[in-house]
Amino acid sequence: MESLLQMNKFEVIDMPGMNTLAFLIEKDYDAYAQGYSLLSLEKIRSVEVEEEGKIKKIFNVLVEEEDEIDDIILLTLTDRKAFLSTGVLDSQGFRTEETNIPLSYGSIYNIEGVEYKEVNYTPDMKRNFSIIDSQTGEEVKPSLYKDEVTGQIKGRCKIMPNRPYIVLEVRFEED
Repeated sequence: MESLLQMNKFEVIDMPGMNTLAFLIEKDYDAYAQGYSLLSLEKIRSVEVEEEGKIKKIFNVLVEEEDEIDDIILLTLTDRKAFLSTGVLDSQGFRTEETNIPLSYGSIYNIEGVEYKEVNYTPDMKRNFSIIDSQTGEEVKPSLYKDEVTGQIKGRCKIMPNRPYIVLEVRFEED
């Protein structure tokens, strides 16, 4: 029986000490028309299978339109470094290539106690960046609240001291 949902999938092999995360770049033209960000990041969950001491991660992305091409960001974490690569995913699979994703990245390292970073959301609860704990490989999930002054939904990310974090952000800049 054929699945009603069409998926594009790709696999990544992580050697011991590596942890690869994948993010989908989503475009929302309706939100952009309302003055919000065009691009947002969505972490892609994976299914992990151990093979010969290595971890094979299988990522699936829902296909909304036939012949759809998705921009993907891969972030591979090791004990001391983070590697960033981009590519595209379509019905033929994933290809690592330079894309024109307007991506910026950096790190946060706080040594003076717990710190909070404010996050803005679009009306459909999307955001254009992600903060990743480089020790656990988990995305830092913001605590949501409604800003009493502006009425907007915002989030607050808790940044722990003496821990390195990676920040990925996509921006759409008009010429």
